[in-house]
Amino acid sequence: MGHYFTNDDSLRSNTKIHDVLIANKHYSFKTDHGVFSKKGLDFGSRLLIETVMKYPYHKLLDLGCGYGPIGIILKSIQPQALVDMVDINERAIELAKLNAKLNNTDVYPFVSDGFNQVKDQYDVIVTNPPIRAGKAVIYRFFEDAKKHLMPKGFLYIVIQKKQGAPSALAFCQSVYSSVEVVEKKSGYQIIRCGL
Repeated sequence: MGHYFTNDDSLRSNTKIHDVLIANKHYSFKTDHGVFSKKGLDFGSRLLIETVMKYPYHKLLDLGCGYGPIGIILKSIQPQALVDMVDINERAIELAKLNAKLNNTDVYPFVSDGFNQVKDQYDVIVTNPPIRAGKAVIYRFFEDAKKHLMPKGFLYIVIQKKQGAPSALAFCQSVYSSVEVVEKKSGYQIIRCGL
């Protein structure tokens, strides 16, 4: 069985369209087998969007973007922002490109294993990390994000308490000078890390 954080060319396709309502605006997203949360927007991503949308951002990176709901919705909420979106999963990136067109948003999705193809710096990086990929992978996400943040930039992470939020918080405190939990809901936490 393939995982959403890998590429599996043998996985059959079965696309579906899911509708999402956030901040009184409707969005539609095409999903497929082999991508994270193929049955629609998951609770953690929704909470991350609803938290980050309260703050200003000018250049944003959606790290591990999947089929694109976080970056696309955040671009729609602050249309002046430049939004890049990356994922290791090629099927996810193709869906993110389709979903950007479907929702009339100008974002730039591209394939990258973590930050390996990312050259720019951002004032905001957001991630709903691939927990099943393991701590080594997601902690590398958190650590590498530091090199891609502008001065006074922030990394926002959504993670469930039962899936390792306390240890993720402790790790981030060893990397960043400013770390706080800015939102908690239904066992999920939004951790904000700053330089």
